[in-house]
Amino acid sequence: MATKKETTKKVPTIKSQTLKPGYIVALVLKEGTAPMRCYVGQVEDLDDRGIRLTLVDWFIGAFLHWDFFAPWESITAALVATPNHDVKNFGEAAGEFQLRCNHMGESEEAIQQAVTEYRKMSCSR
Repeated sequence: MATKKETTKKVPTIKSQTLKPGYIVALVLKEGTAPMRCYVGQVEDLDDRGIRLTLVDWFIGAFLHWDFFAPWESITAALVATPNHDVKNFGEAAGEFQLRCNHMGESEEAIQQAVTEYRKMSCSR
């Protein structure tokens, strides 16, 4: 007979420095987890349950609005910028990365069209 401790689901323990508060990330989530597949924000906190981000406001390029929590089991990948990276260049790359992730499952033509429109819009800012 299994004890409660033996049947409890294991949760990851945060020991590495892969992600830390202050890092900027583009999190890719499993399909169906949230309305979008990718969220970009600054890491505010992380624990054994998941990660909390302050989402980026793309119009002003700052982390000002709502926080978003993602459980570890829902995350499939992440694009990460540490304080050692050029955050401006990361923002440009993360915007396109987010766009591509949010159009996963569509045709390559549809994705390329969305990317082309995104680049035009980015240049006009």
